[in-house]
Amino acid sequence: MTVRDARLIIADLAFAAPLVTAAGTIDTRRVTLLRVEDHEGVVGWGEASPLPGWPGPGFDDVHKSLEQWIESGFAQVPPYGPARAAIEGALLDIAAQRNGMSVARKLHADAVDTVAVNGLVDATDPEQVEADTARAVAEGFQTIKLKVATTSQDVERVAAVRASAPDARIRLDANRGLSHDDAIAFCEAVEPYEIEFIEEPIPGGVPALETLQDRVGIAIAADESLAELSIAEYADISLGTLVLKPSALGNFESLLRLARSHRLVVTSFLDSAIGLTTALHVAAAIHGAAQRPMPACGLATASRFVADTADPPAVTNGSLAVPAGSGVGVVPNGEL
Repeated sequence: MTVRDARLIIADLAFAAPLVTAAGTIDTRRVTLLRVEDHEGVVGWGEASPLPGWPGPGFDDVHKSLEQWIESGFAQVPPYGPARAAIEGALLDIAAQRNGMSVARKLHADAVDTVAVNGLVDATDPEQVEADTARAVAEGFQTIKLKVATTSQDVERVAAVRASAPDARIRLDANRGLSHDDAIAFCEAVEPYEIEFIEEPIPGGVPALETLQDRVGIAIAADESLAELSIAEYADISLGTLVLKPSALGNFESLLRLARSHRLVVTSFLDSAIGLTTALHVAAAIHGAAQRPMPACGLATASRFVADTADPPAVTNGSLAVPAGSGVGVVPNGEL
């Protein structure tokens, strides 16, 4: 494929309500959309949306690396995962369109058509947690993800989720907000609530998470720590669950190869509809590659934006359908 033209568009997106995490409160997202056109005029879209507080480069460095890629005549491959993900997404969009298939099927012939997703709860008050969980269950979510390490009432908040969702899977995300000893105590306290796994409870990378796993009964999942390793190193991680953010990591085909050895949970990077939908395609391909049931993915985040860059796939009964047609299946709206 010969790239004829590429350009960048910056979009600032406001959240309808701030998202509270152990790493801080997020109320806006700045993203870079990448529009690539091939020599026959087929257009593909990708997105680079580095998340503040995430290990790695910030928005300015990622955006500049994409500018340098364009200025180099598309020869200088950016060193940053979000920039590579944008390029890979746009080129896959074009290739899939030219082959008359979805990006998911371009990545794997057995890609599924729908992907189950989790509902995300981040309220700090246990009563509000219970109400938000009840609402998510009523909307069809069978897996609930709760942000923890945000308040001294975390155990009560977990109990509130279980009270509202007695049959749901519960997963927790601490965003490295606990110490080793506090994480042990917390895991012991919430273990009776049948937790699916807890993401990144402590800092220190994969070695620290693996050490913690030896001390607790709840499954520990790696998320932020993956950004500190090469994808080639992921296969050697002893943790059973890896939380993958395609928009942060790139190398989509390499991620698919992990599906036979690990439980993979594909999540958004709180990106806009372009990056989110690309991640949905990757998730659908991973589910096909795994050839076994996979956990719900963390891709139900589009509703947090007041306005988006495009019309994202809608959540229906706790699932997202891969867009019909060829390519990624979404294009930016006319205001951009």
